[in-house]
Amino acid sequence: MSTILTPPLGVSRAASGAARLRLILLVATTAFGGALFWIAPRPPMGDIAQHVAQIALLHDLVTGTSPWADIVWVNWFTPYLLPHALALALSFVMPVLIAMKFIMMFAYFGFVAAGVALRKTFGADERLDWLLMPGFFGFAWQYGFYPYIVAVPLGLLFIIFAHRYAVAPTVSRALGIFAAGVVLFFAHGLVFLFACIVGAAFLPCFTRRTGALARTLLPYVLLGVLIVGYLWFVNRNALVIPHDPGSAQKVAVWDWTGPYGWHRVYNFLLYTVATESKDWYFMLGAAFMLAAPWLMGAKLNRRDPAAWLPMIVIVAVWLAAPEEGLGISALYQRFAVFLLPAYVLLFRAADTARARPARSPRIWLTEALLVLFCWGYFGTLAVREYRFAVENEPFETLLERAEPGQRALALIYSPESDIIHNRWTYHTYAHWYQAENKGFVDFNFAFFLPDVVRFKPDHIPPLRPGPLMAEPQAFDWHKVDARLYRYFFVRHTKPLPAHLFDNDECDVALVKTVPNWSLYERRSCH
Repeated sequence: MSTILTPPLGVSRAASGAARLRLILLVATTAFGGALFWIAPRPPMGDIAQHVAQIALLHDLVTGTSPWADIVWVNWFTPYLLPHALALALSFVMPVLIAMKFIMMFAYFGFVAAGVALRKTFGADERLDWLLMPGFFGFAWQYGFYPYIVAVPLGLLFIIFAHRYAVAPTVSRALGIFAAGVVLFFAHGLVFLFACIVGAAFLPCFTRRTGALARTLLPYVLLGVLIVGYLWFVNRNALVIPHDPGSAQKVAVWDWTGPYGWHRVYNFLLYTVATESKDWYFMLGAAFMLAAPWLMGAKLNRRDPAAWLPMIVIVAVWLAAPEEGLGISALYQRFAVFLLPAYVLLFRAADTARARPARSPRIWLTEALLVLFCWGYFGTLAVREYRFAVENEPFETLLERAEPGQRALALIYSPESDIIHNRWTYHTYAHWYQAENKGFVDFNFAFFLPDVVRFKPDHIPPLRPGPLMAEPQAFDWHKVDARLYRYFFVRHTKPLPAHLFDNDECDVALVKTVPNWSLYERRSCH
């Protein structure tokens, strides 16, 4: 009997060799993804310059060396605290940008590791680990949502802890859930909400009695109290900027009713690997990753209803979450990073006792194509970053010509990048002046509620989020009180208006022009 059940020695060795090869390729592919953070000196990630500028300003405020201490203050009670605190700590031993690159790289490694651990927690198919790597570099990464992408692996870890707690609730695990939830809250509020919803949904799968269920929900109730406490703090301290145009808008905006609302049917899949439909071929790769478990003959996990809950919540976000809510833009799109890890959980691991001694050519081919897609995807991003860095070398001369420690305004007529395929690649690019030259650039994230460095109430500039950010041709010297600014960083791919800086107060001179950029300086004022 033992002879019948034991696979032939050659098959065992072949299986062991295949497992080693898969592990080597997984590690090498993960390392390739980690290299993407280092190719471009200034990453082509939409908001990243603003976040680097925030942390550089925070560093100077903490050390008492900031020339801007009279207009901003430090808000430590914020859901962005942990990512900023990590970068701040490292900024004492390395430049801020390098610190953030290290943190984001380890967030990516943590995302892959936590995804594998999550897959093991639910007994999912190990052959699907390939699905855990490309999705990190989708919408949230390309838009440079630094606090969000740092929080994502922590969200996956929280879901693991929440599942263990749901399976076997104890006092110590309840305390652990509460502690992990507090950490996650101070990493990013949206990831916190998503992970807590999934974690609380696990409980009815394992606890059916009403009294026991109520007791196991206690740590989540306490985490809800934390949210209430934060909202009370915001209201008590008037942290919402007065006269914000966004406060007059709807609480939530769904794009279903817009002219392209039907795009939501497929764009969540696109956002796992890209931001624009120009990258439609990437979406074909994402669709192939969804098809891969079926091509491999993986079986759906019908034994564990809890394995389906993360995907159910993701689908609910996909179909029902707003595009904008409570002043947060690109809300549902950023959750695409969780799609593939949640999808992996739907397929249970193969039954090794009944597994065929040799895998079919279709399985080998599917896994080989997954490897090729990962490498092709990372290779494409790497080439784009290299080309982006070359294209933007002339911008360095503008930074050199601007005297440090001055206030500047960014007018971005052309925020898109044909290389990166992201229409907002450059919309915060001028903030490298703030990040590296102790300047201060508007429009500034100090305006927004979650950020650590905020404007003092009596130093809020006239410039508000809105038309000028999307349509710089609406620039009006007096409406934005432009005499506040020493420099004007202007990105344009077409000739600028002839009378752009005409005014009756100050003289404005062109300092330097390089491809796609011009630097102007306010000089004497009447």
